[in-house]
Amino acid sequence: MTTFFPRARIYVVGRQVMPPEEVERFLRDEGAAWQTDTDNPAQRIPELAGRICYMSFGDKQGRKDNKSYLGHILEVGHGSVLEHTVFSLLFTGVSRSLTHELIRHRAGFGYSQLSQRYVDETDASFVVPPAIQGDAVLEKTLREFCDHSVKVYTELTDKLAERMATPDALVDFALREETLREKAPGQFTFGEPVDGKDNLSVDEWRRFVKASDTALKYFKKQTIRGRRKSAREAARAVLPNATETKIFVTGNARAWRHFIELRGDVHAEAEIRALACDVCRLLKKEAPNLFGDYEVARLPDGSERTRTIHRKV
Repeated sequence: MTTFFPRARIYVVGRQVMPPEEVERFLRDEGAAWQTDTDNPAQRIPELAGRICYMSFGDKQGRKDNKSYLGHILEVGHGSVLEHTVFSLLFTGVSRSLTHELIRHRAGFGYSQLSQRYVDETDASFVVPPAIQGDAVLEKTLREFCDHSVKVYTELTDKLAERMATPDALVDFALREETLREKAPGQFTFGEPVDGKDNLSVDEWRRFVKASDTALKYFKKQTIRGRRKSAREAARAVLPNATETKIFVTGNARAWRHFIELRGDVHAEAEIRALACDVCRLLKKEAPNLFGDYEVARLPDGSERTRTIHRKV
């Protein structure tokens, strides 16, 4: 049965680490002392980075608590120190429409996304756009279309795989993928004999594959991954933007703030705005002194948005 997601799932798969022994070694070497009231590395790191700029340790430390120190950073907009704190989040249950917008955030982000060329989508899931959710007629229309697209995708994949498995197509595919390599001018090899034959011309390989079941099976085995990939990369053309995908995202705190502000804004697309609100709630728990100035507000239509008094830090 096809799965339809109403909202993204978020996993915190990478948190910040700050080796205390290295911090202590630095302070000893500098003859400095540092007092802070947080054990959260995500909040300690930008504080240390900021203090390095002015060597504000010991008697020069000024603000002693992490919240007021980072609060001042946010207030004056010295966001560069926030770039030292990094979070890795894994998003599932998001549409490819959403990730098309997400990956436009380049500065401070790294991405690794599910590949439709290598992953079989015959059991694909889909995301229901927020505007359609709750409307039984529109949801039914969407579900029927998505189910049909999977059916067409499966038919295309099967027929393309069949077309690529003829003797002539197998030889051509092995040559294209350079599985069958040219050893001498006009002579090609797999690097080992096939049913006693090796270093044949293209025409000789084609005739041999047609005549030998052993050679046919060998070519199919050697090209199976490439043929499947080629079939999928063509068949995916019929899958809609609503197709569910998975994406691993690593970003620094400053970049995540930019994402929350831009994509949590009332004018942002509905699905990614919901994701930005969920990311905001999650990161406020992970590092309240870095993200505590944000709030998630409910709009008249029941959806949500983010806002802060410290924009563009």
